[in-house]
Amino acid sequence: METAKRIGTENEQARTPSQKKLILLGILVLILIFVMLSLAIIELNNRDLKKLVFMNPIEKTFLKTETVSARVVQSHTETFYVNASKGSIQEIFVNEGETVSKGQQLFSYEGSALKAELGQAEINKQLAETSAKQLQEQITSLEQDLLEAESTTTPGKSDPTNTSLTTNLTDVGDSDIIADKSILSLNTELNTAKAESRAAELKVEKYTLEAEKLQAELDSLIVSSNTAGVIVNLNRDVGQGFQARENQQLAIMEIASNDPFKIEGKLTEAEKAKITPGQPITVTSNVVANKIWNGKITEVSDYPTYKAPVNKDKDSQQEPIPYYSFKASLDSQKGLYPGYSTSLDVVLQSKQLQAVPETSIITIGKSSYVFVQKKGILHKQKVETGQKRGHWVAILKGLKGEDKVGVNPSWIVHLGTLMNLN
Repeated sequence: METAKRIGTENEQARTPSQKKLILLGILVLILIFVMLSLAIIELNNRDLKKLVFMNPIEKTFLKTETVSARVVQSHTETFYVNASKGSIQEIFVNEGETVSKGQQLFSYEGSALKAELGQAEINKQLAETSAKQLQEQITSLEQDLLEAESTTTPGKSDPTNTSLTTNLTDVGDSDIIADKSILSLNTELNTAKAESRAAELKVEKYTLEAEKLQAELDSLIVSSNTAGVIVNLNRDVGQGFQARENQQLAIMEIASNDPFKIEGKLTEAEKAKITPGQPITVTSNVVANKIWNGKITEVSDYPTYKAPVNKDKDSQQEPIPYYSFKASLDSQKGLYPGYSTSLDVVLQSKQLQAVPETSIITIGKSSYVFVQKKGILHKQKVETGQKRGHWVAILKGLKGEDKVGVNPSWIVHLGTLMNLN
């Protein structure tokens, strides 16, 4: 008995470490085979419950896109500056955050001197108009007197320019001489009144233009909004009585337009070569999960702005990097706000391609396959895949429209398996 134990111990000691590893590996392989056989038996037992489903490839729209970064901005912002030439601020009519309409008054300048000048111009205009009216009445009266005087004189004798009047005065009566003198006086007085009337009318026109000019200057002292929007960045240091210095450019307020938001960003040279106005876009934002907005590119600048490269090596010199600004519009802006960062997928190309569910694709190494049913028998068919769209994969080569492709084939499906087609 002791001899047998001694022999077993010697045999145990005689096994090398590599032999022990091989034995352990063999045990693991046997366990794995047992597990796989067990799973296969379970799968075969459930075979009637998991029949392989077939479908024809269907056409799907696949997009070739370029992804760029951008930011949501107001469509435009109107900025108002204090005008030193218009004097001091008289009153501000709005508050920050207030919504204003187009044409609404925002603030005004103090204009007492202009008001005084306008008042004087209007008085001068009224005086000139009164004088012109009086002169017109005088002209009307003189014209009536002249008609009456001419009607009482001998025909042919009423014309003061008639040469016979001076050579033949002795041949006419005293009454005719007096009438002719009266007509001559009336004509002189009438011509004078007409000249004065024209001068008065010119004064009316002068003072009218002067009053209109002063009124326009006075109106310009009241600043109104050119757009509908919201008051932002109201300068609280600018209030009643504030007077800007000459050539000082100081903003008093801004109006953020109520027009739909826009998307703005910058493109590299490579991106600009692919992106042009009119291309559709889909927009996502990390701020708003599971939400997509649609729109299109509206503008791509042809003129670059340059950004200095980040150069850690002070001794090396690199050229500035050119960037091209672009703008895009949105079909809807619900859920987006100015300042949000976004990611744009710009549609460069749209194609209709055959597609199968992603679960139909089996990848072995670098090759892709699908199982195709032909006369009740499965055949492994090599295919060339393209883009993915959701749960669908584009098939570029290897399938025809009439082929029946297995959907979600189980791992035990193999070539030559007879199918239950009932």
